[in-house]
Amino acid sequence: MNLHFSASQWRLLIAGVALAALVIGLIVYQSFELAEADNMWDAITGAPDWQNILFVDALIGVSVVLFILELRGDSMRILLTVGMALLFGFFMTAFFNLDAADKFVRGNFEVRILSDDDSPVDLSYEQDISGAFNNPDDPITEGRYSFLGAEGDKVTILAYAIEPESGLDMQVALLDESGAVVAEATEADRRVQKQYGDYVQSETDAAMRDVVLPADGLYTILAQPEGDTELQAEFGVALLSDHDSAAGLIYNGQAVEDIFNREGDTDPLKQVDYTFIGGEGDTVTLLAYAKRANVPVDLEVILYDEAGNKLAENFDANDEQVEAYEELKSTRDSIIESFVLPATASYRIHVQPQPLDLSTKLDETLDETVHAYDAFLLGPLSKLNRWMDWQRDAITLIMLGLAIAIVFRAEQFSLGAEGQLYLGALVAGVIGLSFGDVPRALLVPIALFSAATVGFLWGLLPGALKAYLDANELVSTLMLNTIAVKFYEMVITDQLTPPDAGFSASDWIPENGLLAPVITVEQNSITIAIYILIALILFSWLLIQRTPLGYEIRMIGANIKFADYGGVNTKRTIMLAMAISGAVAGLAGAHLALGVHRKLLLTISIGLAFEGVVVALLARNNPLVVPFTGLLYAYLRAGAQIMEREANISAEVVRIIQAVVILLITAEALVTFFQQRQVRRRGSGGESGDKQDRSLTPAEGGVHG
Repeated sequence: MNLHFSASQWRLLIAGVALAALVIGLIVYQSFELAEADNMWDAITGAPDWQNILFVDALIGVSVVLFILELRGDSMRILLTVGMALLFGFFMTAFFNLDAADKFVRGNFEVRILSDDDSPVDLSYEQDISGAFNNPDDPITEGRYSFLGAEGDKVTILAYAIEPESGLDMQVALLDESGAVVAEATEADRRVQKQYGDYVQSETDAAMRDVVLPADGLYTILAQPEGDTELQAEFGVALLSDHDSAAGLIYNGQAVEDIFNREGDTDPLKQVDYTFIGGEGDTVTLLAYAKRANVPVDLEVILYDEAGNKLAENFDANDEQVEAYEELKSTRDSIIESFVLPATASYRIHVQPQPLDLSTKLDETLDETVHAYDAFLLGPLSKLNRWMDWQRDAITLIMLGLAIAIVFRAEQFSLGAEGQLYLGALVAGVIGLSFGDVPRALLVPIALFSAATVGFLWGLLPGALKAYLDANELVSTLMLNTIAVKFYEMVITDQLTPPDAGFSASDWIPENGLLAPVITVEQNSITIAIYILIALILFSWLLIQRTPLGYEIRMIGANIKFADYGGVNTKRTIMLAMAISGAVAGLAGAHLALGVHRKLLLTISIGLAFEGVVVALLARNNPLVVPFTGLLYAYLRAGAQIMEREANISAEVVRIIQAVVILLITAEALVTFFQQRQVRRRGSGGESGDKQDRSLTPAEGGVHG
């Protein structure tokens, strides 16, 4: 990084500072939830560790400035590419939300009839009713309940004492329209008690099982006490059948319910009809409503007479009706209020979701997509604990991006950071678990140094294979990843998992073995890893730009043949580049074990190192740009997870959108990387070759390299 600025660089600096100020302002405003605060400064200073939070936000601003200064014109191209990628992701989200309006035609609903008049019918199939014999307020000595039955229907009628210890002995009879007895019973045998235990519980109850109705018409159930007719006791009557009731609804009875367009149903219910028996002059209110307030199904209801003539209809309730009827959840519910029936007859209630028009579909698609993208773009900043999750993820990704950038600058396409991360985490975690009594000031540096050392050695191995055996570094590092990960899993499973653990993971690492927290919000912490990261960024930049080894790495990256001809020990340099990269990746593993999870999990990283490749490529392998690209990539990861949780976007859709966004914003960097790699490998002489070599000199390689 050149500290002597030209006029154009001063302009870049001003633009970078302005952009950084906007970014910091947005982060502070959102994460401290200042929109809801009466006094913004009090809201900031009232947060725990607010000074350190602002310090980290300032570091984010510095990363923005470095991004602008280091990449210059390329920074604008990257930002525009990110913007185009996010726009493309928006349209993809809209595509997957084209069925968003289907929620208005899908869901659980109920239908009910209310009336102040007595219903001609008291019961429907699968319903029960209760009463009390010889109640002083309403003394009755028998219960008469009517229902509409169809010829051939098989019904079971139960009459029972609500409280078995009351001594009530029941008898029940079924009468047809003429009053003739169809069937009767005075007891309930043990088989009936076992089958219908929710109702009958003793032989003194009465049950008629599987009575076949002889004709269509109204039937009456007559329930009476047998023996002591003066006994005061509560009783119940249940009408059970496997057939559909001829009269599905009764006044003030239980609501009937069903589900429109159930997901996964091969023949979903799209509309439904219910019948009821009404009396001439009866005033009824018909309700069709969502079963729960969070079900947005939009209903319409139509009332037909026996001949099929439409008598009334309704598509939406008004606010006053929603307030007046507790059953109604919203104005999407439907109500036919206070309708006077013209005759004693059978009536039909038709209920269906309101048909969707194109405008509704488009509006709902846009609303759902905006909601999803609001969660995607602002979700990681909406609360301090989410901001913390973003920062912890970013720290790991930036470390891995630095590790990848170092080895990529030597033009070695090494993908060994995953294995180095696992081994670094394992060594740091084992030391923390084994020496928990050692003071933190001594134990943590030892654990970090050990993690870096094992990463260094594991990175040195493929470097040696490449330098001395010309082994392909891509293949060797991938194979070494498998060895490291499987070894890690074996140790966790066989050695470190406690016998009583419910899943494969070590014990919690003692406090002395953990990285000290600098910010703690709701038991989430950002640790001193933030300072280690700053040191690693400076170390990586100084290594690449200000040391003889860094010069050799850049020489090899620019033209390995020219470097070899110029006296550079290319074998040693390749080995050291891979080993130093491994050391940084090992520290990333230590951060996961000692600073994030605080224990060794079986899957402590799921491909994080490969995402570090994206971070490095986005940064053009520039250590000073890696912080910005790491923060950007971690932000996209966090936003995608929040969008999945809060916007009801399926995990698969979120992954597709995230992959497309990352693909678009990395495509240019990836193509540039391989184009430069191809040009450098030509190494041909002549004027053309000289021009190519001069365009890729070590001082310019990797953008401001």
